[in-house]
Amino acid sequence: MTEVLLIVVSLTDVPRLLGLVDRLRSAGLTIRVALAVPASGAAAEVEEQLGGEVAEVRLVRMNLSGRRGGVAPARFSRRWAKVVARNLVVRGGVRVTDDERRGWLMVRYDPWIRRRARVADLILAADQGAERSAELAAGHNRDAVRLTATDPALEGVLAQLSTTVPLRRLLRQGLARTTAEEVVLAWKRVVADPTEPHLRDLAGEAVSVVQALRRGHAFEEAEVVARAAQGLDLPPVDRAALRVELAANQVAAGEYPARELAEAVRELLGFADEALRAGDLEAAGRMAVQATDAVLHRELHADVLASPLLADPEGFLAPLRESLTFRALRAPSGSMAWVLRGGSDPASAELTEVSGPFESSESAERSELPASLAPATTLAGPPPRLPGTPAPSRVLVVPGDYPHFTQGIIGALAEEPDLEVRVLNLREPGVRRRYQRGALVLDRLRDAVGRPVPAPAQPDADLLEWADTIFVDWCDNAAQWVTIHAPRTTRLVVRFHSLEAISPQPHMVDWSQVSEVIFVGQHVRELVERAVPELTQVPGRHVVPNEMRLERFGLPKRAGAERTLAMVGWAQRVKDPLWALEVLARLRASDPTWRLLLIGRDFSRHQHAGALRYQDEFRERAAADDVRDGLVYVGYTTELPDVLRDAGFVLSASRREGFPVGPTEGAASGAVPVVRDWPMYADYAGAGGIFPAEWVVRSPEEAAERISAHADPVRRAEAGDAARRHVVEHFDWRVVEPAFRVVLLGPESEARGLPE
Repeated sequence: MTEVLLIVVSLTDVPRLLGLVDRLRSAGLTIRVALAVPASGAAAEVEEQLGGEVAEVRLVRMNLSGRRGGVAPARFSRRWAKVVARNLVVRGGVRVTDDERRGWLMVRYDPWIRRRARVADLILAADQGAERSAELAAGHNRDAVRLTATDPALEGVLAQLSTTVPLRRLLRQGLARTTAEEVVLAWKRVVADPTEPHLRDLAGEAVSVVQALRRGHAFEEAEVVARAAQGLDLPPVDRAALRVELAANQVAAGEYPARELAEAVRELLGFADEALRAGDLEAAGRMAVQATDAVLHRELHADVLASPLLADPEGFLAPLRESLTFRALRAPSGSMAWVLRGGSDPASAELTEVSGPFESSESAERSELPASLAPATTLAGPPPRLPGTPAPSRVLVVPGDYPHFTQGIIGALAEEPDLEVRVLNLREPGVRRRYQRGALVLDRLRDAVGRPVPAPAQPDADLLEWADTIFVDWCDNAAQWVTIHAPRTTRLVVRFHSLEAISPQPHMVDWSQVSEVIFVGQHVRELVERAVPELTQVPGRHVVPNEMRLERFGLPKRAGAERTLAMVGWAQRVKDPLWALEVLARLRASDPTWRLLLIGRDFSRHQHAGALRYQDEFRERAAADDVRDGLVYVGYTTELPDVLRDAGFVLSASRREGFPVGPTEGAASGAVPVVRDWPMYADYAGAGGIFPAEWVVRSPEEAAERISAHADPVRRAEAGDAARRHVVEHFDWRVVEPAFRVVLLGPESEARGLPE
């Protein structure tokens, strides 16, 4: 919305004022009127007349309290005396001076004017006497246009503002202060006359406009803008970026234009490669980020039932892996310097191309990596330790974006008497470059081609130098940052969960710097090793479950548990609580005493569009008669072992999991596990590779059958006890800790043992 602050200091010509307001309304502007006039019956009448025509109308009120920060001056203090003297002058001036001076004084001392002026696009004096007042108000907003209603330029300014304001607001603030409809109308004016001086710059912002609309979930409007922009005379690189953005918008809206996406990404990365050869790393990095945003969009992979990445990693990622820019992003440090020298690959090897957009190629899967991408035969790092020498004594833990996954590990390490542990949380206040994707990608390119990389902040650098071993949990931005900045002699250990396997960062890491990789599940390992073949050169690759303390869940069940299911951490599309509702509906069809405990926080307000649609579907289904009375919303709890005493069954309905902590803890409580064969990992033996086959089901019908088969209290108790024994024997920290310790600290640490 284009905001106009209209300042009035005289009511001698009310019809003209009303006509001006009507002109502004016809231009589609949001009007706020400041009546800097004495209170009177006429003023009240005008206020009433305008009330239904404008967004806001105010009889200006002076605030002469002299407060600073909400605190009034102490009585009889020097400042109080100055305020009293000033108020006498101001009030006297308002009573006896002319309209112009009176209006100026009233505007000066009204805080409302200051607030409204700061967000106004046009500050308009309704009459000649209001010019000084408008000038005063404009002092609070140097970006606002200031005019008088009689200015001949007003009509042109209004037409210009109706185009430029919605677009500039969108680019600065998203859809917070404008609407998608206003943006589309404004963009059509740009397309109609892109050579107009005030529109020329906006015509070059086509990609950014589409991106901003997409991020505001205005997908239809984003497509309208993108297709209209294709008719503009844009540089070829901008046209390629626009094609990628159009495909990304369709993906975000729930579609999958496979061929168009592949072709657009290949075209854009061709320009990225040209920029890389020319030494314009900023442009190459910017295009690389845009390409991965489209190819690895969460709407295609994160919480869906089937992902083209999991179905065919080699073929789907071909448009990225064929690119010289992406070769550099995953190449060893300094190994791509020949690109900037204008030479050819010294290995004289080219990446194997995969024919067709996102089509599979068996030969591509097995082809040998070019030498420029392969890690050195000996990993850079400290010399091997001889048997009997001490294990590393200084461990730096970098938690990544989800630090709660390392809390138990940090606690265990910190209790080790001859081990010193420190933590570097890159999201804590400090240098934003540590986690900004654009900056990380640019630094990775600099590192690969041998250009200097900006040094980390000194406290960060000191921590990296201090450590013998750095453990990076989650292969996200933290892993990128650490592999760029850690000393080449430091031992690096990176852990994968599940989300990173479908994220951009693993494709932008120098894996030759990494000593060990931990996967929380074999299925995650299989996917990542297919998607990121450079990682297979890492000397140590291990499958180690998450850290869990399961013994504490062995509390007796309470009455009613035999007819109660539980879902832990339910309110995400990836957890698929809708699937759980279908299980509950089938059980309650024959026995209405069945209930489902939903344990954990409700849906987040900050989600992508597909997740928001899913949330609405869940709300509607949860209100249906067949399940509504069987739902118990427990909310977040720090007393999960006690809450699970009410659950005789624990349900995992997830579409994708790395290692499922909630269901495992439920099984440790003696609840009978019912684990969906996670659809995204069904071809990778996901759930079946972790849990016994009899726990795994493939449909709500199978889940209901398994639950009904254990409805007898004796059989349920026996199966629950067996499940508890299984997870405690296989996944409790006492069992997992030795393997984790060996990976983290090296084989020589095995005899030491971390505390339970």
